[in-house]
Amino acid sequence: MRVIFICSGNTSRSPMAEGIFKGMVTDVEVSSAGFSTLSGERASKNAVLACRKHNIDLTGFRTTNISDVDFGETDLVLAATQSARDKIIRLHPDVNAYTIRQYAGGYDDLDIKDPSEDSLGDHVVCFFEIKEALERIVESHEEFRR
Repeated sequence: MRVIFICSGNTSRSPMAEGIFKGMVTDVEVSSAGFSTLSGERASKNAVLACRKHNIDLTGFRTTNISDVDFGETDLVLAATQSARDKIIRLHPDVNAYTIRQYAGGYDDLDIKDPSEDSLGDHVVCFFEIKEALERIVESHEEFRR
């Protein structure tokens, strides 16, 4: 199975989601991409720091622009926001795309807000919001259980 996380810049939310999810699943190819990024950039400093506190290493992470993704080979797209999900569906109508929280279930607000670039605290809060939703996904979707 191939899962890709999508956000706008692929420097904070989607790299954190990728790193967290890789630690939760086996036999799943996990990656991430963004709409407003050049491929090959680094994750934000605060995303790296927020993940490091939980033994997730993003220092080698490099961004990917969605134009460099083969969505035909993707089984599931999980977006940080409804607008990102909707853009993916418009561009690739055959792909299975949801927001992370939508796929997790149980949320009224389906968006995970973009953390302020300069705020480690915002990144830590974002990390835990993503982690909670991904834990729900693993618990409720048998294909992701170890």
